Amino acid sequence: MGSSKDDASVTNISVEEHFSVSQSSPGGQFVGPTEEISTAAEALIGRSTTLTEALKAAAMNVGHKPVETTDVAAIKEVETRAIGGDDIEGAGGGVTAVASKAVARNKTIGKESEKTNLRDVIAEIDVTVTRDREVTSEDAEAVVQAELNHSPFKNIIPGGVAESVAAAYKLNHDPSL
Repeated sequence: MGSSKDDASVTNISVEEHFSVSQSSPGGQFVGPTEEISTAAEALIGRSTTLTEALKAAAMNVGHKPVETTDVAAIKEVETRAIGGDDIEGAGGGVTAVASKAVARNKTIGKESEKTNLRDVIAEIDVTVTRDREVTSEDAEAVVQAELNHSPFKNIIPGGVAESVAAAYKLNHDPSL
């Protein structure tokens, strides 16, 4: 699977083959398998591994960081897949709309401590996303791709949305992790 944005190529996004989503090169290419369990996976142990649970794990891991465009892209992919591909923006938004507004607001605020963080955005996930399902390989790959496509440095946020979704898939695929 590969894509190109601004002449950067993204390849080898295969959660199925257990590529580490926290290890990437500056060009956006994953650099090999990992046997280590990520902080995102640790947050999911003992929890159901659905799409919204993965978002909650991201909020637990990096919820203190201000919401960024990369988060919006990954959240939109998760939300769209969780509700079955319905038009989330046409339906009044949801978590994606809240995240988009938070990014716009954060751009106007100078102090990091006053910016809206990921935990604030994901706090209402159970209210706004009423349908959910188990994370699949295709979900994990699509969310990783969305985050990479919107990252200025073509990397994944360690413990963030994409890594949490990938960790959820890994746990669904192999609960012994």
